[in-house]
Amino acid sequence: MRQSKPQKFDSEDPEVLAAYQAETNGEYLEAIEHYKQAIKRNPELGIVYKHLGNVYYRLGMLQDAVDCLRIAVNKLPNYPTALYDLGLALYRQVKIKEGIGCLLKVIEIDPGFIMAHYWLGIMNYHYGHLKEAKKHYVAVTENSPGFTIAFFHLGVTNLRLGYYDEAVKDFTEVINKNPDSPAAYALLGDAYVNMDLKYEARKAYQKSLELDPEDRKAMRGLVLLDDFNEIIF
Repeated sequence: MRQSKPQKFDSEDPEVLAAYQAETNGEYLEAIEHYKQAIKRNPELGIVYKHLGNVYYRLGMLQDAVDCLRIAVNKLPNYPTALYDLGLALYRQVKIKEGIGCLLKVIEIDPGFIMAHYWLGIMNYHYGHLKEAKKHYVAVTENSPGFTIAFFHLGVTNLRLGYYDEAVKDFTEVINKNPDSPAAYALLGDAYVNMDLKYEARKAYQKSLELDPEDRKAMRGLVLLDDFNEIIF
């Protein structure tokens, strides 16, 4: 059996330390040059490819980011954050299926990686796999109940799936955590409308408009309930 090379993680390379300092100062192009010099000196520093990929990602240079992060993953196959970063970079390139594959590998390595579950929810939602999206949002909300936006996305997904009673619970949870969210009230109104609970829907839409008089979703909802006769959208 061929033995794998030992993985390289941190480095005392002065170029790496200089790159860290440049990043701290927001000098990203300078950081890139330092990381490149460190790699030239020691191509086995997989963590440096990860850091370089993240700088490219921050600058919006997505193909360069993906190229570096692929190398990082190859050199650090059991390092979940390298796979996670690659998955997000691929998602930004709308390579959603490949991004999903990366994040699934992340949770194989670390099932408790909450942010991987969160982004798997988002990616699966955009990929049209709504039940898979729901599964990952549930994993987030069950393990991290303070993750309010995950309840919001779960509610939106349940709306799309036609699980209106569950959507009501999700948006109510958002409102309990953040009572000043007009978007949550407007979507709660949509869930009630689909359940033919017009009184509850009207109250939710009205609360949304109380918080944000320009919320168009709430306005449209009230139009459907015949509360407004003439609105210019």
